[in-house]
Order: sequence, then structure tokens, then C-alpha cells
Amino acid sequence: MKDKSWLRNIYVEYQNLVYSVAVSIIKDVQLAEDIVQEVFLTLYFKSGSIRDRSKIKHWLARAAANRAIDYLRRSQKVVALSEDFFIQLPDNPWADPGLEMDKKELAREIHKAINRLPEEMKVLVILYYFLELPQKEIAATMELPQGTVKTRLRRARLALKGHLLKEE
Repeated sequence: MKDKSWLRNIYVEYQNLVYSVAVSIIKDVQLAEDIVQEVFLTLYFKSGSIRDRSKIKHWLARAAANRAIDYLRRSQKVVALSEDFFIQLPDNPWADPGLEMDKKELAREIHKAINRLPEEMKVLVILYYFLELPQKEIAATMELPQGTVKTRLRRARLALKGHLLKEE
């Protein structure tokens, strides 16, 4: 029998994470909501086979990213990151307002630079740097050799550096 209270608690705790991952990749609110439902249905049916429940957050983020990437592959939809994906700074009443503005400005510049990347690089950057998925998992998800993922991430870093240096 499935532990429904555990599943309900996981849903309440992580539904926003799953939604954020999906919407940041596919940029479609309705599709992101569908992905949330699909991910939690999959969790429901596989919950008995999940051995390490302490890693559920990572599993959910990866599942949401995988579903969103599958959708992108099928539709060849263009990804554009929302600005608030990067600017989620906690309000700190003691923080230096000038420093906080600098952080927000830097986040905006990074956001613009990432949106200028080719689609395959943009998705890799999101998966690796923001969702913190290992290169091996990204390679499996994207159906690419791990060396290709590593090379594209390096090229993405160089492209980002170029975009950011041009902005100065």
C-alpha cells in the first residue's frame, strides 16, 4: 500500500519546485502545470521502488527537467528564461542597498546573456548550473555523450563570458 500521507506532504512541499523547473525550461504555464501532475503521478506509482527518500527533492527536479526537455525535443520550442529565475535574493534589512542593487543588476546581465545562447547550450546551463544535475545525468537525459555535454558547457561558459564582457 502506498503511503498517501507521505506523498501528500511531498506534494505540498515540492510542487512549487517542480513547477518552477518546468516553467523555467518550457515557458508555458499550462504545460508546466501538466508536467507537475505527470511528475507527481509518476512518483505515486514509483514511490514503492524509491529506496532513498532523502533524495526526493533531486529526483523531482530531475523528473521535471526531463519531462520539460522531452517536450522541447518534441516541439522544438524556443526557451527564454524569465528574469525572476535568477533574482530570488532574500530580503535582508541590514544589507547594503548598493550591493543588493549590484547583485540584481548582475543577475539581469547574466539572464540576458543566457537568453542569447543557442537553445542546446541554454538548456545545458539551466540543468547544470541552476538545477545542479551531474553531467552524467544531463548526458543521459539529453541523449548525448558525456564528453559532448562537457564541451558544450565549456563553450557556453565562453559565450557567456563574451556576452558579459561586451556589456561592460
